[in-house]
Order: sequence, then structure tokens, then C-alpha cells
Amino acid sequence: MALIPEDGKVNYLVTVDWGWWQGKADDLAIRGEVINELGIEENQLMLHLTHTHAGPTTASDVANEEGGEFVAAYHAKAISQIVAACREAHDQSVVASITWAYGKCDLAVNRDLPCGVEDVLAYNPDVPADDTLTVGRVCDAAGKVLGVVVNYACHPTTLAWANSKVSPDFVGEARVLIQERVKAPMLFLQGASGDLSPRDGFSGDTDLADKNGRILGFATLAVLAKMLPAATRLRFTNTVESGALLGEWTMEPFAPESKCQRIRIDVEVPLQKLPTIEELRERWKDVDEGARETRIRRAMKLRAGYIVDGGATHPVWIWMWGDAVIVGQPGEAYSHFQTELRRRNPDRLISVLNCTNGPGYMYIPTPEAFERVRYQAWQTLLASGALELIIEATDKAIKSLPKN
Repeated sequence: MALIPEDGKVNYLVTVDWGWWQGKADDLAIRGEVINELGIEENQLMLHLTHTHAGPTTASDVANEEGGEFVAAYHAKAISQIVAACREAHDQSVVASITWAYGKCDLAVNRDLPCGVEDVLAYNPDVPADDTLTVGRVCDAAGKVLGVVVNYACHPTTLAWANSKVSPDFVGEARVLIQERVKAPMLFLQGASGDLSPRDGFSGDTDLADKNGRILGFATLAVLAKMLPAATRLRFTNTVESGALLGEWTMEPFAPESKCQRIRIDVEVPLQKLPTIEELRERWKDVDEGARETRIRRAMKLRAGYIVDGGATHPVWIWMWGDAVIVGQPGEAYSHFQTELRRRNPDRLISVLNCTNGPGYMYIPTPEAFERVRYQAWQTLLASGALELIIEATDKAIKSLPKN
């Protein structure tokens, strides 16, 4: 998706059905090349991963592993196709309006389940999940639908260890269902889903992934069905005497706001006292060797390029499109990130994106997750309180944006 603001510096919003960047080098090997090929500044691109756990590898250092010899050519093809898609979006751009609306979808559940003295990643029926679904409908001047933007927070973990197929998980079936109905592309944006996943998941059944996709797809179609025509709004116009005094709302045309602004902030965040790699090997000495080495490599990659001189900053991109605000950042933030931003800014429609640009490809949990020593808390480099600092800085940046 390309949006051309008044300054002429195009904003590119790209989604790819991949999982996550394993490190800064992997990110820049792809995102960096896209930026170079397009001849743009870094902050003009949000390269977003939908976070499927059944996607191809994003790692660039796997040539020694089975099938690793194919990765470099695959990444080169992906780069060329991302660049081609961006150029096509730019070259075919037309004057358009985006109609936004919030809806609800109950696909996601809380996935932090207390199990004795520790928590496991499993459905927790006692904690409600954020069910907010954000939908944008893009139309040209004649009202023809050009595309649909969907922002929803739910880990694509329907498919797990029993699955060996490449899949976008539930995102794929939702996309198929929506695109067949509206006859236009659907752009999916993964929300702040660090603590959210499907109730029915960790499966090898692709039919189950499709079922989960239909839940999201039909919920999105319901939001679209409720929307007014493009560039219209409701205005209270009259009262009518009947058996009761009735109020009449009338649909009228109006010119949507067209102000755009782009902000990047780098939030100074606290780090945990990190164990050395040798200490990690000792901690995980009883773990299966393959799993242990995967954890070690991930820990090493997370640190490279994010920790500089013993400290770290976390990047956040904030784009204002009319009345809507899109917030992108590379971590796996807990859903409190998006619910709190929306609570603090009720006059804005806010979409929050995990797994976007980088570096900072780690969980951003709530203080409770640290207290319970959850997986998300020991996986991350960040200390308790980092999420609150990122929320404060992002909220301040949103409030600095001009009112339409």
C-alpha cells in the first residue's frame, strides 16, 4: 500500500506472511535492500510481518542447515517482489478515501495459563482477551473498493510442531474470504498479540487454520457491511412526532481529512541483567540439543544491534492518516499496549502493529509477566517497566499530532 502525502515522500505499508526477524542483520538484509532499491528514507517504509509460525525462514545464516542453500535465492526473489509491489502501488495510485471502523472478533483468547508455580502458553478462560478489530475500506472517487486494511491481534499459532506445510495460518483463509467478497486486495496487520492466540491451536490440521480464518473473515465482513458509503457521514437533522418523539439522522457527503504526518521515536528502555551465553548453556543443559542451540542463537541475535554501549532504545513509527493513526514497532507487545493507547486517545482510530521494522524483535510484556516468570519475560532483553515507558512515549507522540 502506498500513500502519497503533500510532501511527496511516499509512505509504503507492506505486509509479508513471515514470522519474525531473528536479528538486525536478517532484517537489514531484506528491509535494507528494499529501502535501497526504492531509493527512500528508512522511515518511509513499514515492513510488517504477519507473524505466521508456519512461514519460511527469515534467517540469513542457515546455509549449513538442511535446505539452507535455497534461502539466499528465495530472499532475493522476495526482495524483488516487495519492491515491484511497492512500485506498482505507487504507479497506480489514485485519489482515494479510507473509511475506518472498529468492530469485534472473538478469535483471540488470553494465552497465559497459570499451571502450578509457573505459567504455560495455553488458553486461559479466566482472563478476557482484547477483541478489537480495526477495519479500513479504501475507495476511489467513484466509490469502488480498492482494498481493505485489517488490524487484529492474535498469534498465528493454529499450526505448530505437527505441521510441516508453509502456511499464512488463519490470515490466509481470512484474506481469501474477504477478497472473494469485496473483489479487492486485503492487507492484514498483526496487532499487539504477545498474550493472545486462537483458542484452537498448536495443531497440524490446516482445516483448523482455515476455520480460524473464517472467524476473522466473517467478523471483518460484518464491519464492512455496517460502513457508510465512502466520503459520507450521518448528521442529526430532524425530530418526528409519532407514537413517540423520533429522531432522524440523514446521510450527507463530506470531504474526509487529508492531513498526513510521519513520526519516529526511539524510546530508552531498561534491560534485564542478562546472563552470559555460557550461563545460558548451563541453564538449558537438560534441554534437547537442537532446541538448546536454537535458543542460544536466538539470544545472541537479539542482542546484536539492539544493545549499544550497554543500553538500548526501542523504535516506534507513528503515521497519521487523517483521523487514523498507525503505530508500528518490531517487538511482540502485550495487548495492553493497544488497549491503553486507544483508551487514552478515544478521538483517534488507532491500529497497532507488532513485528514491524527493527531492531527489537522480542516480547514486551506487562509487569505481571515478569512476576510470574512467563516465557515472554525470560525471552526478552527488556526489564519490567519497558512497556509502560513505550506506552508513555507513544501516547505523547500521538497527542502531538495535529487535530483534524
